[in-house]
Amino acid sequence: MDLIELKRAYLKAMLCAAAKSDVRYYLEGVCFVGGENKVLAYSTDGRQLLRWIVSEDYQGKDFSYIINRRAIKDAIKTKYYIHLEASTGDLVCAKDEDFRAFKGLIDGKYPDVKRAVSGYVDNMKSEKDENILINASYLKSLSKIGKTVGKHYKIKDVPIRLYSSKPVNAITNIFTFNGNKNLMYIVTSCRSAGTTDEEHHAVLLDEYPIPKNETQQWIDEGFGAICSVSNKSPDDAKGFGEFAINRKVIVDYDDDGYMDSTGKIWRFVHFIDAVEPNPVTA
Repeated sequence: MDLIELKRAYLKAMLCAAAKSDVRYYLEGVCFVGGENKVLAYSTDGRQLLRWIVSEDYQGKDFSYIINRRAIKDAIKTKYYIHLEASTGDLVCAKDEDFRAFKGLIDGKYPDVKRAVSGYVDNMKSEKDENILINASYLKSLSKIGKTVGKHYKIKDVPIRLYSSKPVNAITNIFTFNGNKNLMYIVTSCRSAGTTDEEHHAVLLDEYPIPKNETQQWIDEGFGAICSVSNKSPDDAKGFGEFAINRKVIVDYDDDGYMDSTGKIWRFVHFIDAVEPNPVTA
């Protein structure tokens, strides 16, 4: 058994940049890659990216696994020491004589983030630019990651350093935490001070910007959104919509899902119609 130790705080931080409720289901997990004496982990939603150098002395066989969010969360909840089993992709948790393993492999092809990251990192430097703008939602992710990592270092406000790089025609911002470049958060800026959020390009995967879905657009406008909902899959939510069942009024959304008017959280929604602001109950 070839076990690779995983830092709990870093593992938790990886989930902050992973996609949620995305048709590109493979982006909802964390990708672990072993080879060339290193183990690297990546998480991205196509616009932001977190890269973690897990190990720099790996001697085993090459591997590539995408592990789903649920298995990672379950492993974190154990409060045990967490390891990645290099031969299977299982998360192995152990403490004293108690031993648990969590299986959560996603069958899909992860984007070639390794090649994309190398371009940014190789060109990393401090650079002043009056037109650098960052979507506020990315700052929210940055803060969440910083707090998570800070708990690992027992620091309330972990120092965050900003670098800027221009390997592509848009400014790319690179953030590190507590002076440690093993964990690196990457996000593009808007192209200029006059560029809106929806016009800027993604950091890695999307040649053209992806607008918010209709549910989120209506919520941002202060309306509720009638949706068919599911915690199983996007297809389930869409199927419920076709049969006019399992409908809820969605009133808010965040990193973990969509909240209906009764306070219940749903992972997948399929938009049907909008309702007046401040809906009562579904």
